[in-house]
Amino acid sequence: ELHLIFHVSLADSGYGAEENYRYMEEDNMEAYVKYNRFHIEHRKHYAPNPFSTEGMYYNKEQDFYVCPMGQHMERIGTKHRKTDSGYITESARYRAKNCSGCPLRGQCFKATGNRVIEVNHKLNAYKKKVADLLTSEEGLRHRGRRCIEPESVFGQIKYNMAYRRFRHFGKDKIAMDFSFFVITFNIKKLCKMLLKGGCNDLHTLIKHLLEWILRLKLNTIVFLSYKQMKIAT
Repeated sequence: ELHLIFHVSLADSGYGAEENYRYMEEDNMEAYVKYNRFHIEHRKHYAPNPFSTEGMYYNKEQDFYVCPMGQHMERIGTKHRKTDSGYITESARYRAKNCSGCPLRGQCFKATGNRVIEVNHKLNAYKKKVADLLTSEEGLRHRGRRCIEPESVFGQIKYNMAYRRFRHFGKDKIAMDFSFFVITFNIKKLCKMLLKGGCNDLHTLIKHLLEWILRLKLNTIVFLSYKQMKIAT
């Protein structure tokens, strides 16, 4: 579930991919979006495996890695992969010069020949930036809210209100389908808040609802205008 608030993006680790991080960066969004190993890396006593790429020393100026035995792993090329959405990722490939006879070979890798590693430097840079955001004071506040606010709403929508599948096909129709449902969900929630606040008069309740719907309409017009402007540019 992706929750956008103006230029702040909140999402779980399922969205922690290079493609999404790049999109959010180019769209000037602050990405409070975890990646799949974020919680593991930020445990109190976490230490990276010395045989993994995260645990090896990297010389950025000369572009080589150093294995636990002190051998330099020089860059030998670049590997490209295409995701299901068509996005192309780029990973640098590094190879050790001579792994034969190494006493740590059994712990390091089991393939024949010299060890080859692949590193996505662009994704690692995004992860570093995201980790700094998520561990900041603002990031801790967003993380605390995200796991409470969206999850309970999705639970109510899927289980209490039995909205488990879309009724239409195509992105535009699905967006319309879900938008109408969200509007009715918010009206239902607003009615409950007004009644809890002591608004028992039907005329006053309808008045508050109409005022809220008017604000919603204006906000929707502004959002759609902004969206059309982004598409045009």
